[in-house]
Amino acid sequence: MFNVRFFMILFVVATPSFGQDAGWIGVRVADQPDRGVLIRAVEPNSAAAKAGLKSEDVIVTFDKQDVIGVVQFARLVRETPVGRAVEVKVQRDNREETFQVTTERAPKTPVGIDLSDLRDRIMRQMPDIRPSISVSQYGIRVDSLTPQLREFFGVGANEGVLVASVETDSAAAKAGLKAGDVITAVDAKRISTPQDFSHEMRSAGSTVTLTIVRDKQEREIQIEGVARRPTGPRRERINSSEVNVL
Repeated sequence: MFNVRFFMILFVVATPSFGQDAGWIGVRVADQPDRGVLIRAVEPNSAAAKAGLKSEDVIVTFDKQDVIGVVQFARLVRETPVGRAVEVKVQRDNREETFQVTTERAPKTPVGIDLSDLRDRIMRQMPDIRPSISVSQYGIRVDSLTPQLREFFGVGANEGVLVASVETDSAAAKAGLKAGDVITAVDAKRISTPQDFSHEMRSAGSTVTLTIVRDKQEREIQIEGVARRPTGPRRERINSSEVNVL
């Protein structure tokens, strides 16, 4: 079964506009059915934490503008100059409260951080919606790559997907595939998105050859002896609602 999850959660920061540092407040938010965005997490010592925002608050206005979703909210934050105090209205415990939040510069990415921290910080610099596809019969879950991650891992532009996890004792794990590898081809067919990976894996036989990049070196891994499982309905999660994709 192939599970496709669209994550609407992001760290709200900004890519600087010309001649101006972008604003950052240090919250992780998610879309929700009603108005506003739900705060999933608040970074310690961030602008949001200093102002008193908390996890599970729902931000309904930012700088007196209605908040309708994470993408629009990210734009509002990044277009706010660093050092400006803005009014942020939230719903908390069935009542509205107003806070003054002073935007800050996004933190720099330190040298020597691990892979998960690097990916998290790059996502904070480039807020977007990224798909994650799990291929259960091979025990592999992959994520799409940003341009920064492609440069970090040493793969070409518009090439490859990142292995986010490999199930213990799966055929993929036994073949030597590891989290942090970048898959660039399935049975010699080049891939650039999780959707490409999903399609090629569904088309593969009981033995599949993956071309991967590890430590900026290309190599091949062959996964053998995997019986094909019937492909049932995929479950797709969008904006916290769940639908069947047949």
